[in-house]
Amino acid sequence: MKRNMRYKNSLIALAAAMLFIPATAFADSTGANQVFKLTNNKGEVVFEQKPRETSQKSDNTREDLLRSSKSHSLANELLKQGEAALVYIAEDNPERKTNIERTSMIFKEATKLREQLKGQSVKILDTIQQKYKFNSASLSYNPVLSDAEQAKLTDQLEQQAAQSGKGYAMQKLKLTGKHWNLFSTYKNGSSELLVQAMKSDEKITLYTPSDQTGVTYELIKVNGVEMLYSSYATSKTQNIKISGQGITFVSSIPNSKFHIKYHIEDIGSKLSKQELIKLAQSYLK
Repeated sequence: MKRNMRYKNSLIALAAAMLFIPATAFADSTGANQVFKLTNNKGEVVFEQKPRETSQKSDNTREDLLRSSKSHSLANELLKQGEAALVYIAEDNPERKTNIERTSMIFKEATKLREQLKGQSVKILDTIQQKYKFNSASLSYNPVLSDAEQAKLTDQLEQQAAQSGKGYAMQKLKLTGKHWNLFSTYKNGSSELLVQAMKSDEKITLYTPSDQTGVTYELIKVNGVEMLYSSYATSKTQNIKISGQGITFVSSIPNSKFHIKYHIEDIGSKLSKQELIKLAQSYLK
């Protein structure tokens, strides 16, 4: 079933915003304009990172941003944690665009998160490197919506928005529970690790700015597993010093078409490169 591409791109943009922001601001880079691919245990490409071409048109017009802000506010007001909905806002919307909104479930205990994702083949650790302790996590489920289904729902929502006089309409979406996005934080004093886990049965594409500088990328293989290592050097931007490193890899789920893409971000580069690689390996055991 074909997914809605606008939704998929917004999801990837969210991951990029949370985990790759520091990599866009600094001096010379290595590999920033290359295409990097990670494969599953069948040799299929399931993750691809590549620069966004300057010719690619952005959907983020002023009207789109305002509509997205309104849509997000409505979702926070009307949806329960863990729900998703298709939102139509009539104002300044001649192309009849819709927004898929998801609300997150918040966890403060790793045991409750493991219970929520029981049987999902995701690794959730209590402690990392025997010093970083689980702090919190945000889990959102992703709906499976074909273009045809979205077009039909858009027609219905447009009519509902006009009839109600509210200028908007919302329809909750069915969630299978198999597609999700998880962000976890681990803390050791002022030091912090971010761990993203995304479960999908489709290829995930991450676009980086074509003019990105200051970040270096390296495709490595550890015990037969491909990993994408990235680092960004300490720099001073708006009086803030930022540095860090990250590693991205894919864990295939046996006897399944699904896989889990992990990304671990070490803010401040408190770990050595080898320690970060070893940490990534612990998620594959």
